[in-house]
Amino acid sequence: MSSEEDIAVKKSRKKEKKRKRESKEKLSKEERKKLKVGKKAEKEELLAKVPKVDEHGIAYTKLQIKRMIKRVKKGLNAVPTEEEERDRVRRLKQEEKETKDELAGMIFTREDDSGDDDSKDDDNEAVEEESDGEEKTSDNEEADEDGENEEEYETKQVQKKKPRSKPVPEDYVCFACKNSHKPLHWIYDCPDKVHKPGTNKVKKKLRGLHDPSSRKVFVSGLPFEAKSKDVEAYFEKEMKCGKVVHCKLLMFEDTKRCKGTGFLTFDTDEGAKKALKLNGTSFNIETDKKKSKKKELTLGVKKVLNRTETKKK
Repeated sequence: MSSEEDIAVKKSRKKEKKRKRESKEKLSKEERKKLKVGKKAEKEELLAKVPKVDEHGIAYTKLQIKRMIKRVKKGLNAVPTEEEERDRVRRLKQEEKETKDELAGMIFTREDDSGDDDSKDDDNEAVEEESDGEEKTSDNEEADEDGENEEEYETKQVQKKKPRSKPVPEDYVCFACKNSHKPLHWIYDCPDKVHKPGTNKVKKKLRGLHDPSSRKVFVSGLPFEAKSKDVEAYFEKEMKCGKVVHCKLLMFEDTKRCKGTGFLTFDTDEGAKKALKLNGTSFNIETDKKKSKKKELTLGVKKVLNRTETKKK
């Protein structure tokens, strides 16, 4: 079934339900009671024709039994065939997809299309009137339509939000219109209020976009077993670059071992300059774990760059 056919079926079902509801309202209390008893007897009769367990002895659910009762009522077999079941599932998926499309905004395109059809009809009418020699009347009608459209647009703009239900005090002053518009209203509902959506959003702090300290350097080529104290001791005591104020090594999340890189902050600019001179030199840090064969490591010491420069790379 196509989407248009499905819509037509849904509309017919709604009309049928409405008709039944209206006919029920017209009935008296006794007639309603009789109708209820008759429905109950019919349901019990249909329920007797429906199996309670399947071929494997597993009991059917309430939903399955309800579905089977509907089938028996239509004159079909209680248990649907595999092909019928597949068709039902496919139909449900199709309906679900259509509802999702409608919720996503597809329904508005249909409304717009219907609006286009109306506009085409109006244009055709205008052409016919012109051919009859009634140009003036057609122009007036078009002007009226434009005026109506403008009014509708204005009302839509004003009625975007519902007015506040909270009562306005008598001494309240609307700073947008200075109470020139009547009746008294909150400033939020004032037509003179200037709306600037998005201006009250707080920007995120731009971390790392400032120039980093000249005393901070980036170190690479460190062994995986390296600890912060080992790196600090190497630059302070062995290389005599000065005091290391802060040492941050980048670690693997799972093993918590050093990735081989880190950041060092010295107490003076001279200390950072001395460390930069060590770039490309070979070194060995004495760690807690001593291996028989050690690979010769090449130290990399560079300036810490601005975040904007590193993002480009």
